[in-house]
Amino acid sequence: MGQPLRFFFYGTLLDGGDNPVAQEVHRLLEPGSPASVRGALHALPDAAGWFPALVAGEGEVFGRVYTARPQFTGADLARLDAYEDFDPVRPATSLYLRREVALTGGGAAQAYLFNQPLPPGSRPIRSGDFRSWLRETGLAPFTGLREA
Repeated sequence: MGQPLRFFFYGTLLDGGDNPVAQEVHRLLEPGSPASVRGALHALPDAAGWFPALVAGEGEVFGRVYTARPQFTGADLARLDAYEDFDPVRPATSLYLRREVALTGGGAAQAYLFNQPLPPGSRPIRSGDFRSWLRETGLAPFTGLREA
């Protein structure tokens, strides 16, 4: 895949959670350092828990940067894209878009940006920190397993 991909994760794909998709993907990523990007963060409700949406805005959104290990393949990237409901062939209908974003301290990484109107029941996360918001509200994060 050439130069190793770098990812900025700010929500359910952060390491250390119970999400089975995140646990699987982190076997293929080098943990990085805390990072932030410009934007606004919202929490979106789902029957399987809350998940964040990064959209354009003037705030700061906090997360971590991860670097793909050499064994990370195009199939692994496709799995991440599928989890985020990003279809590179049909970006207009995708829930998220994978785009390169500038990191606040310099450098860049791939991030998943919300690509649809915010749904009813969404809540702004003014702190820009999804995990802190979950702790403060006592709400459960999205588990990665949607109900059929």
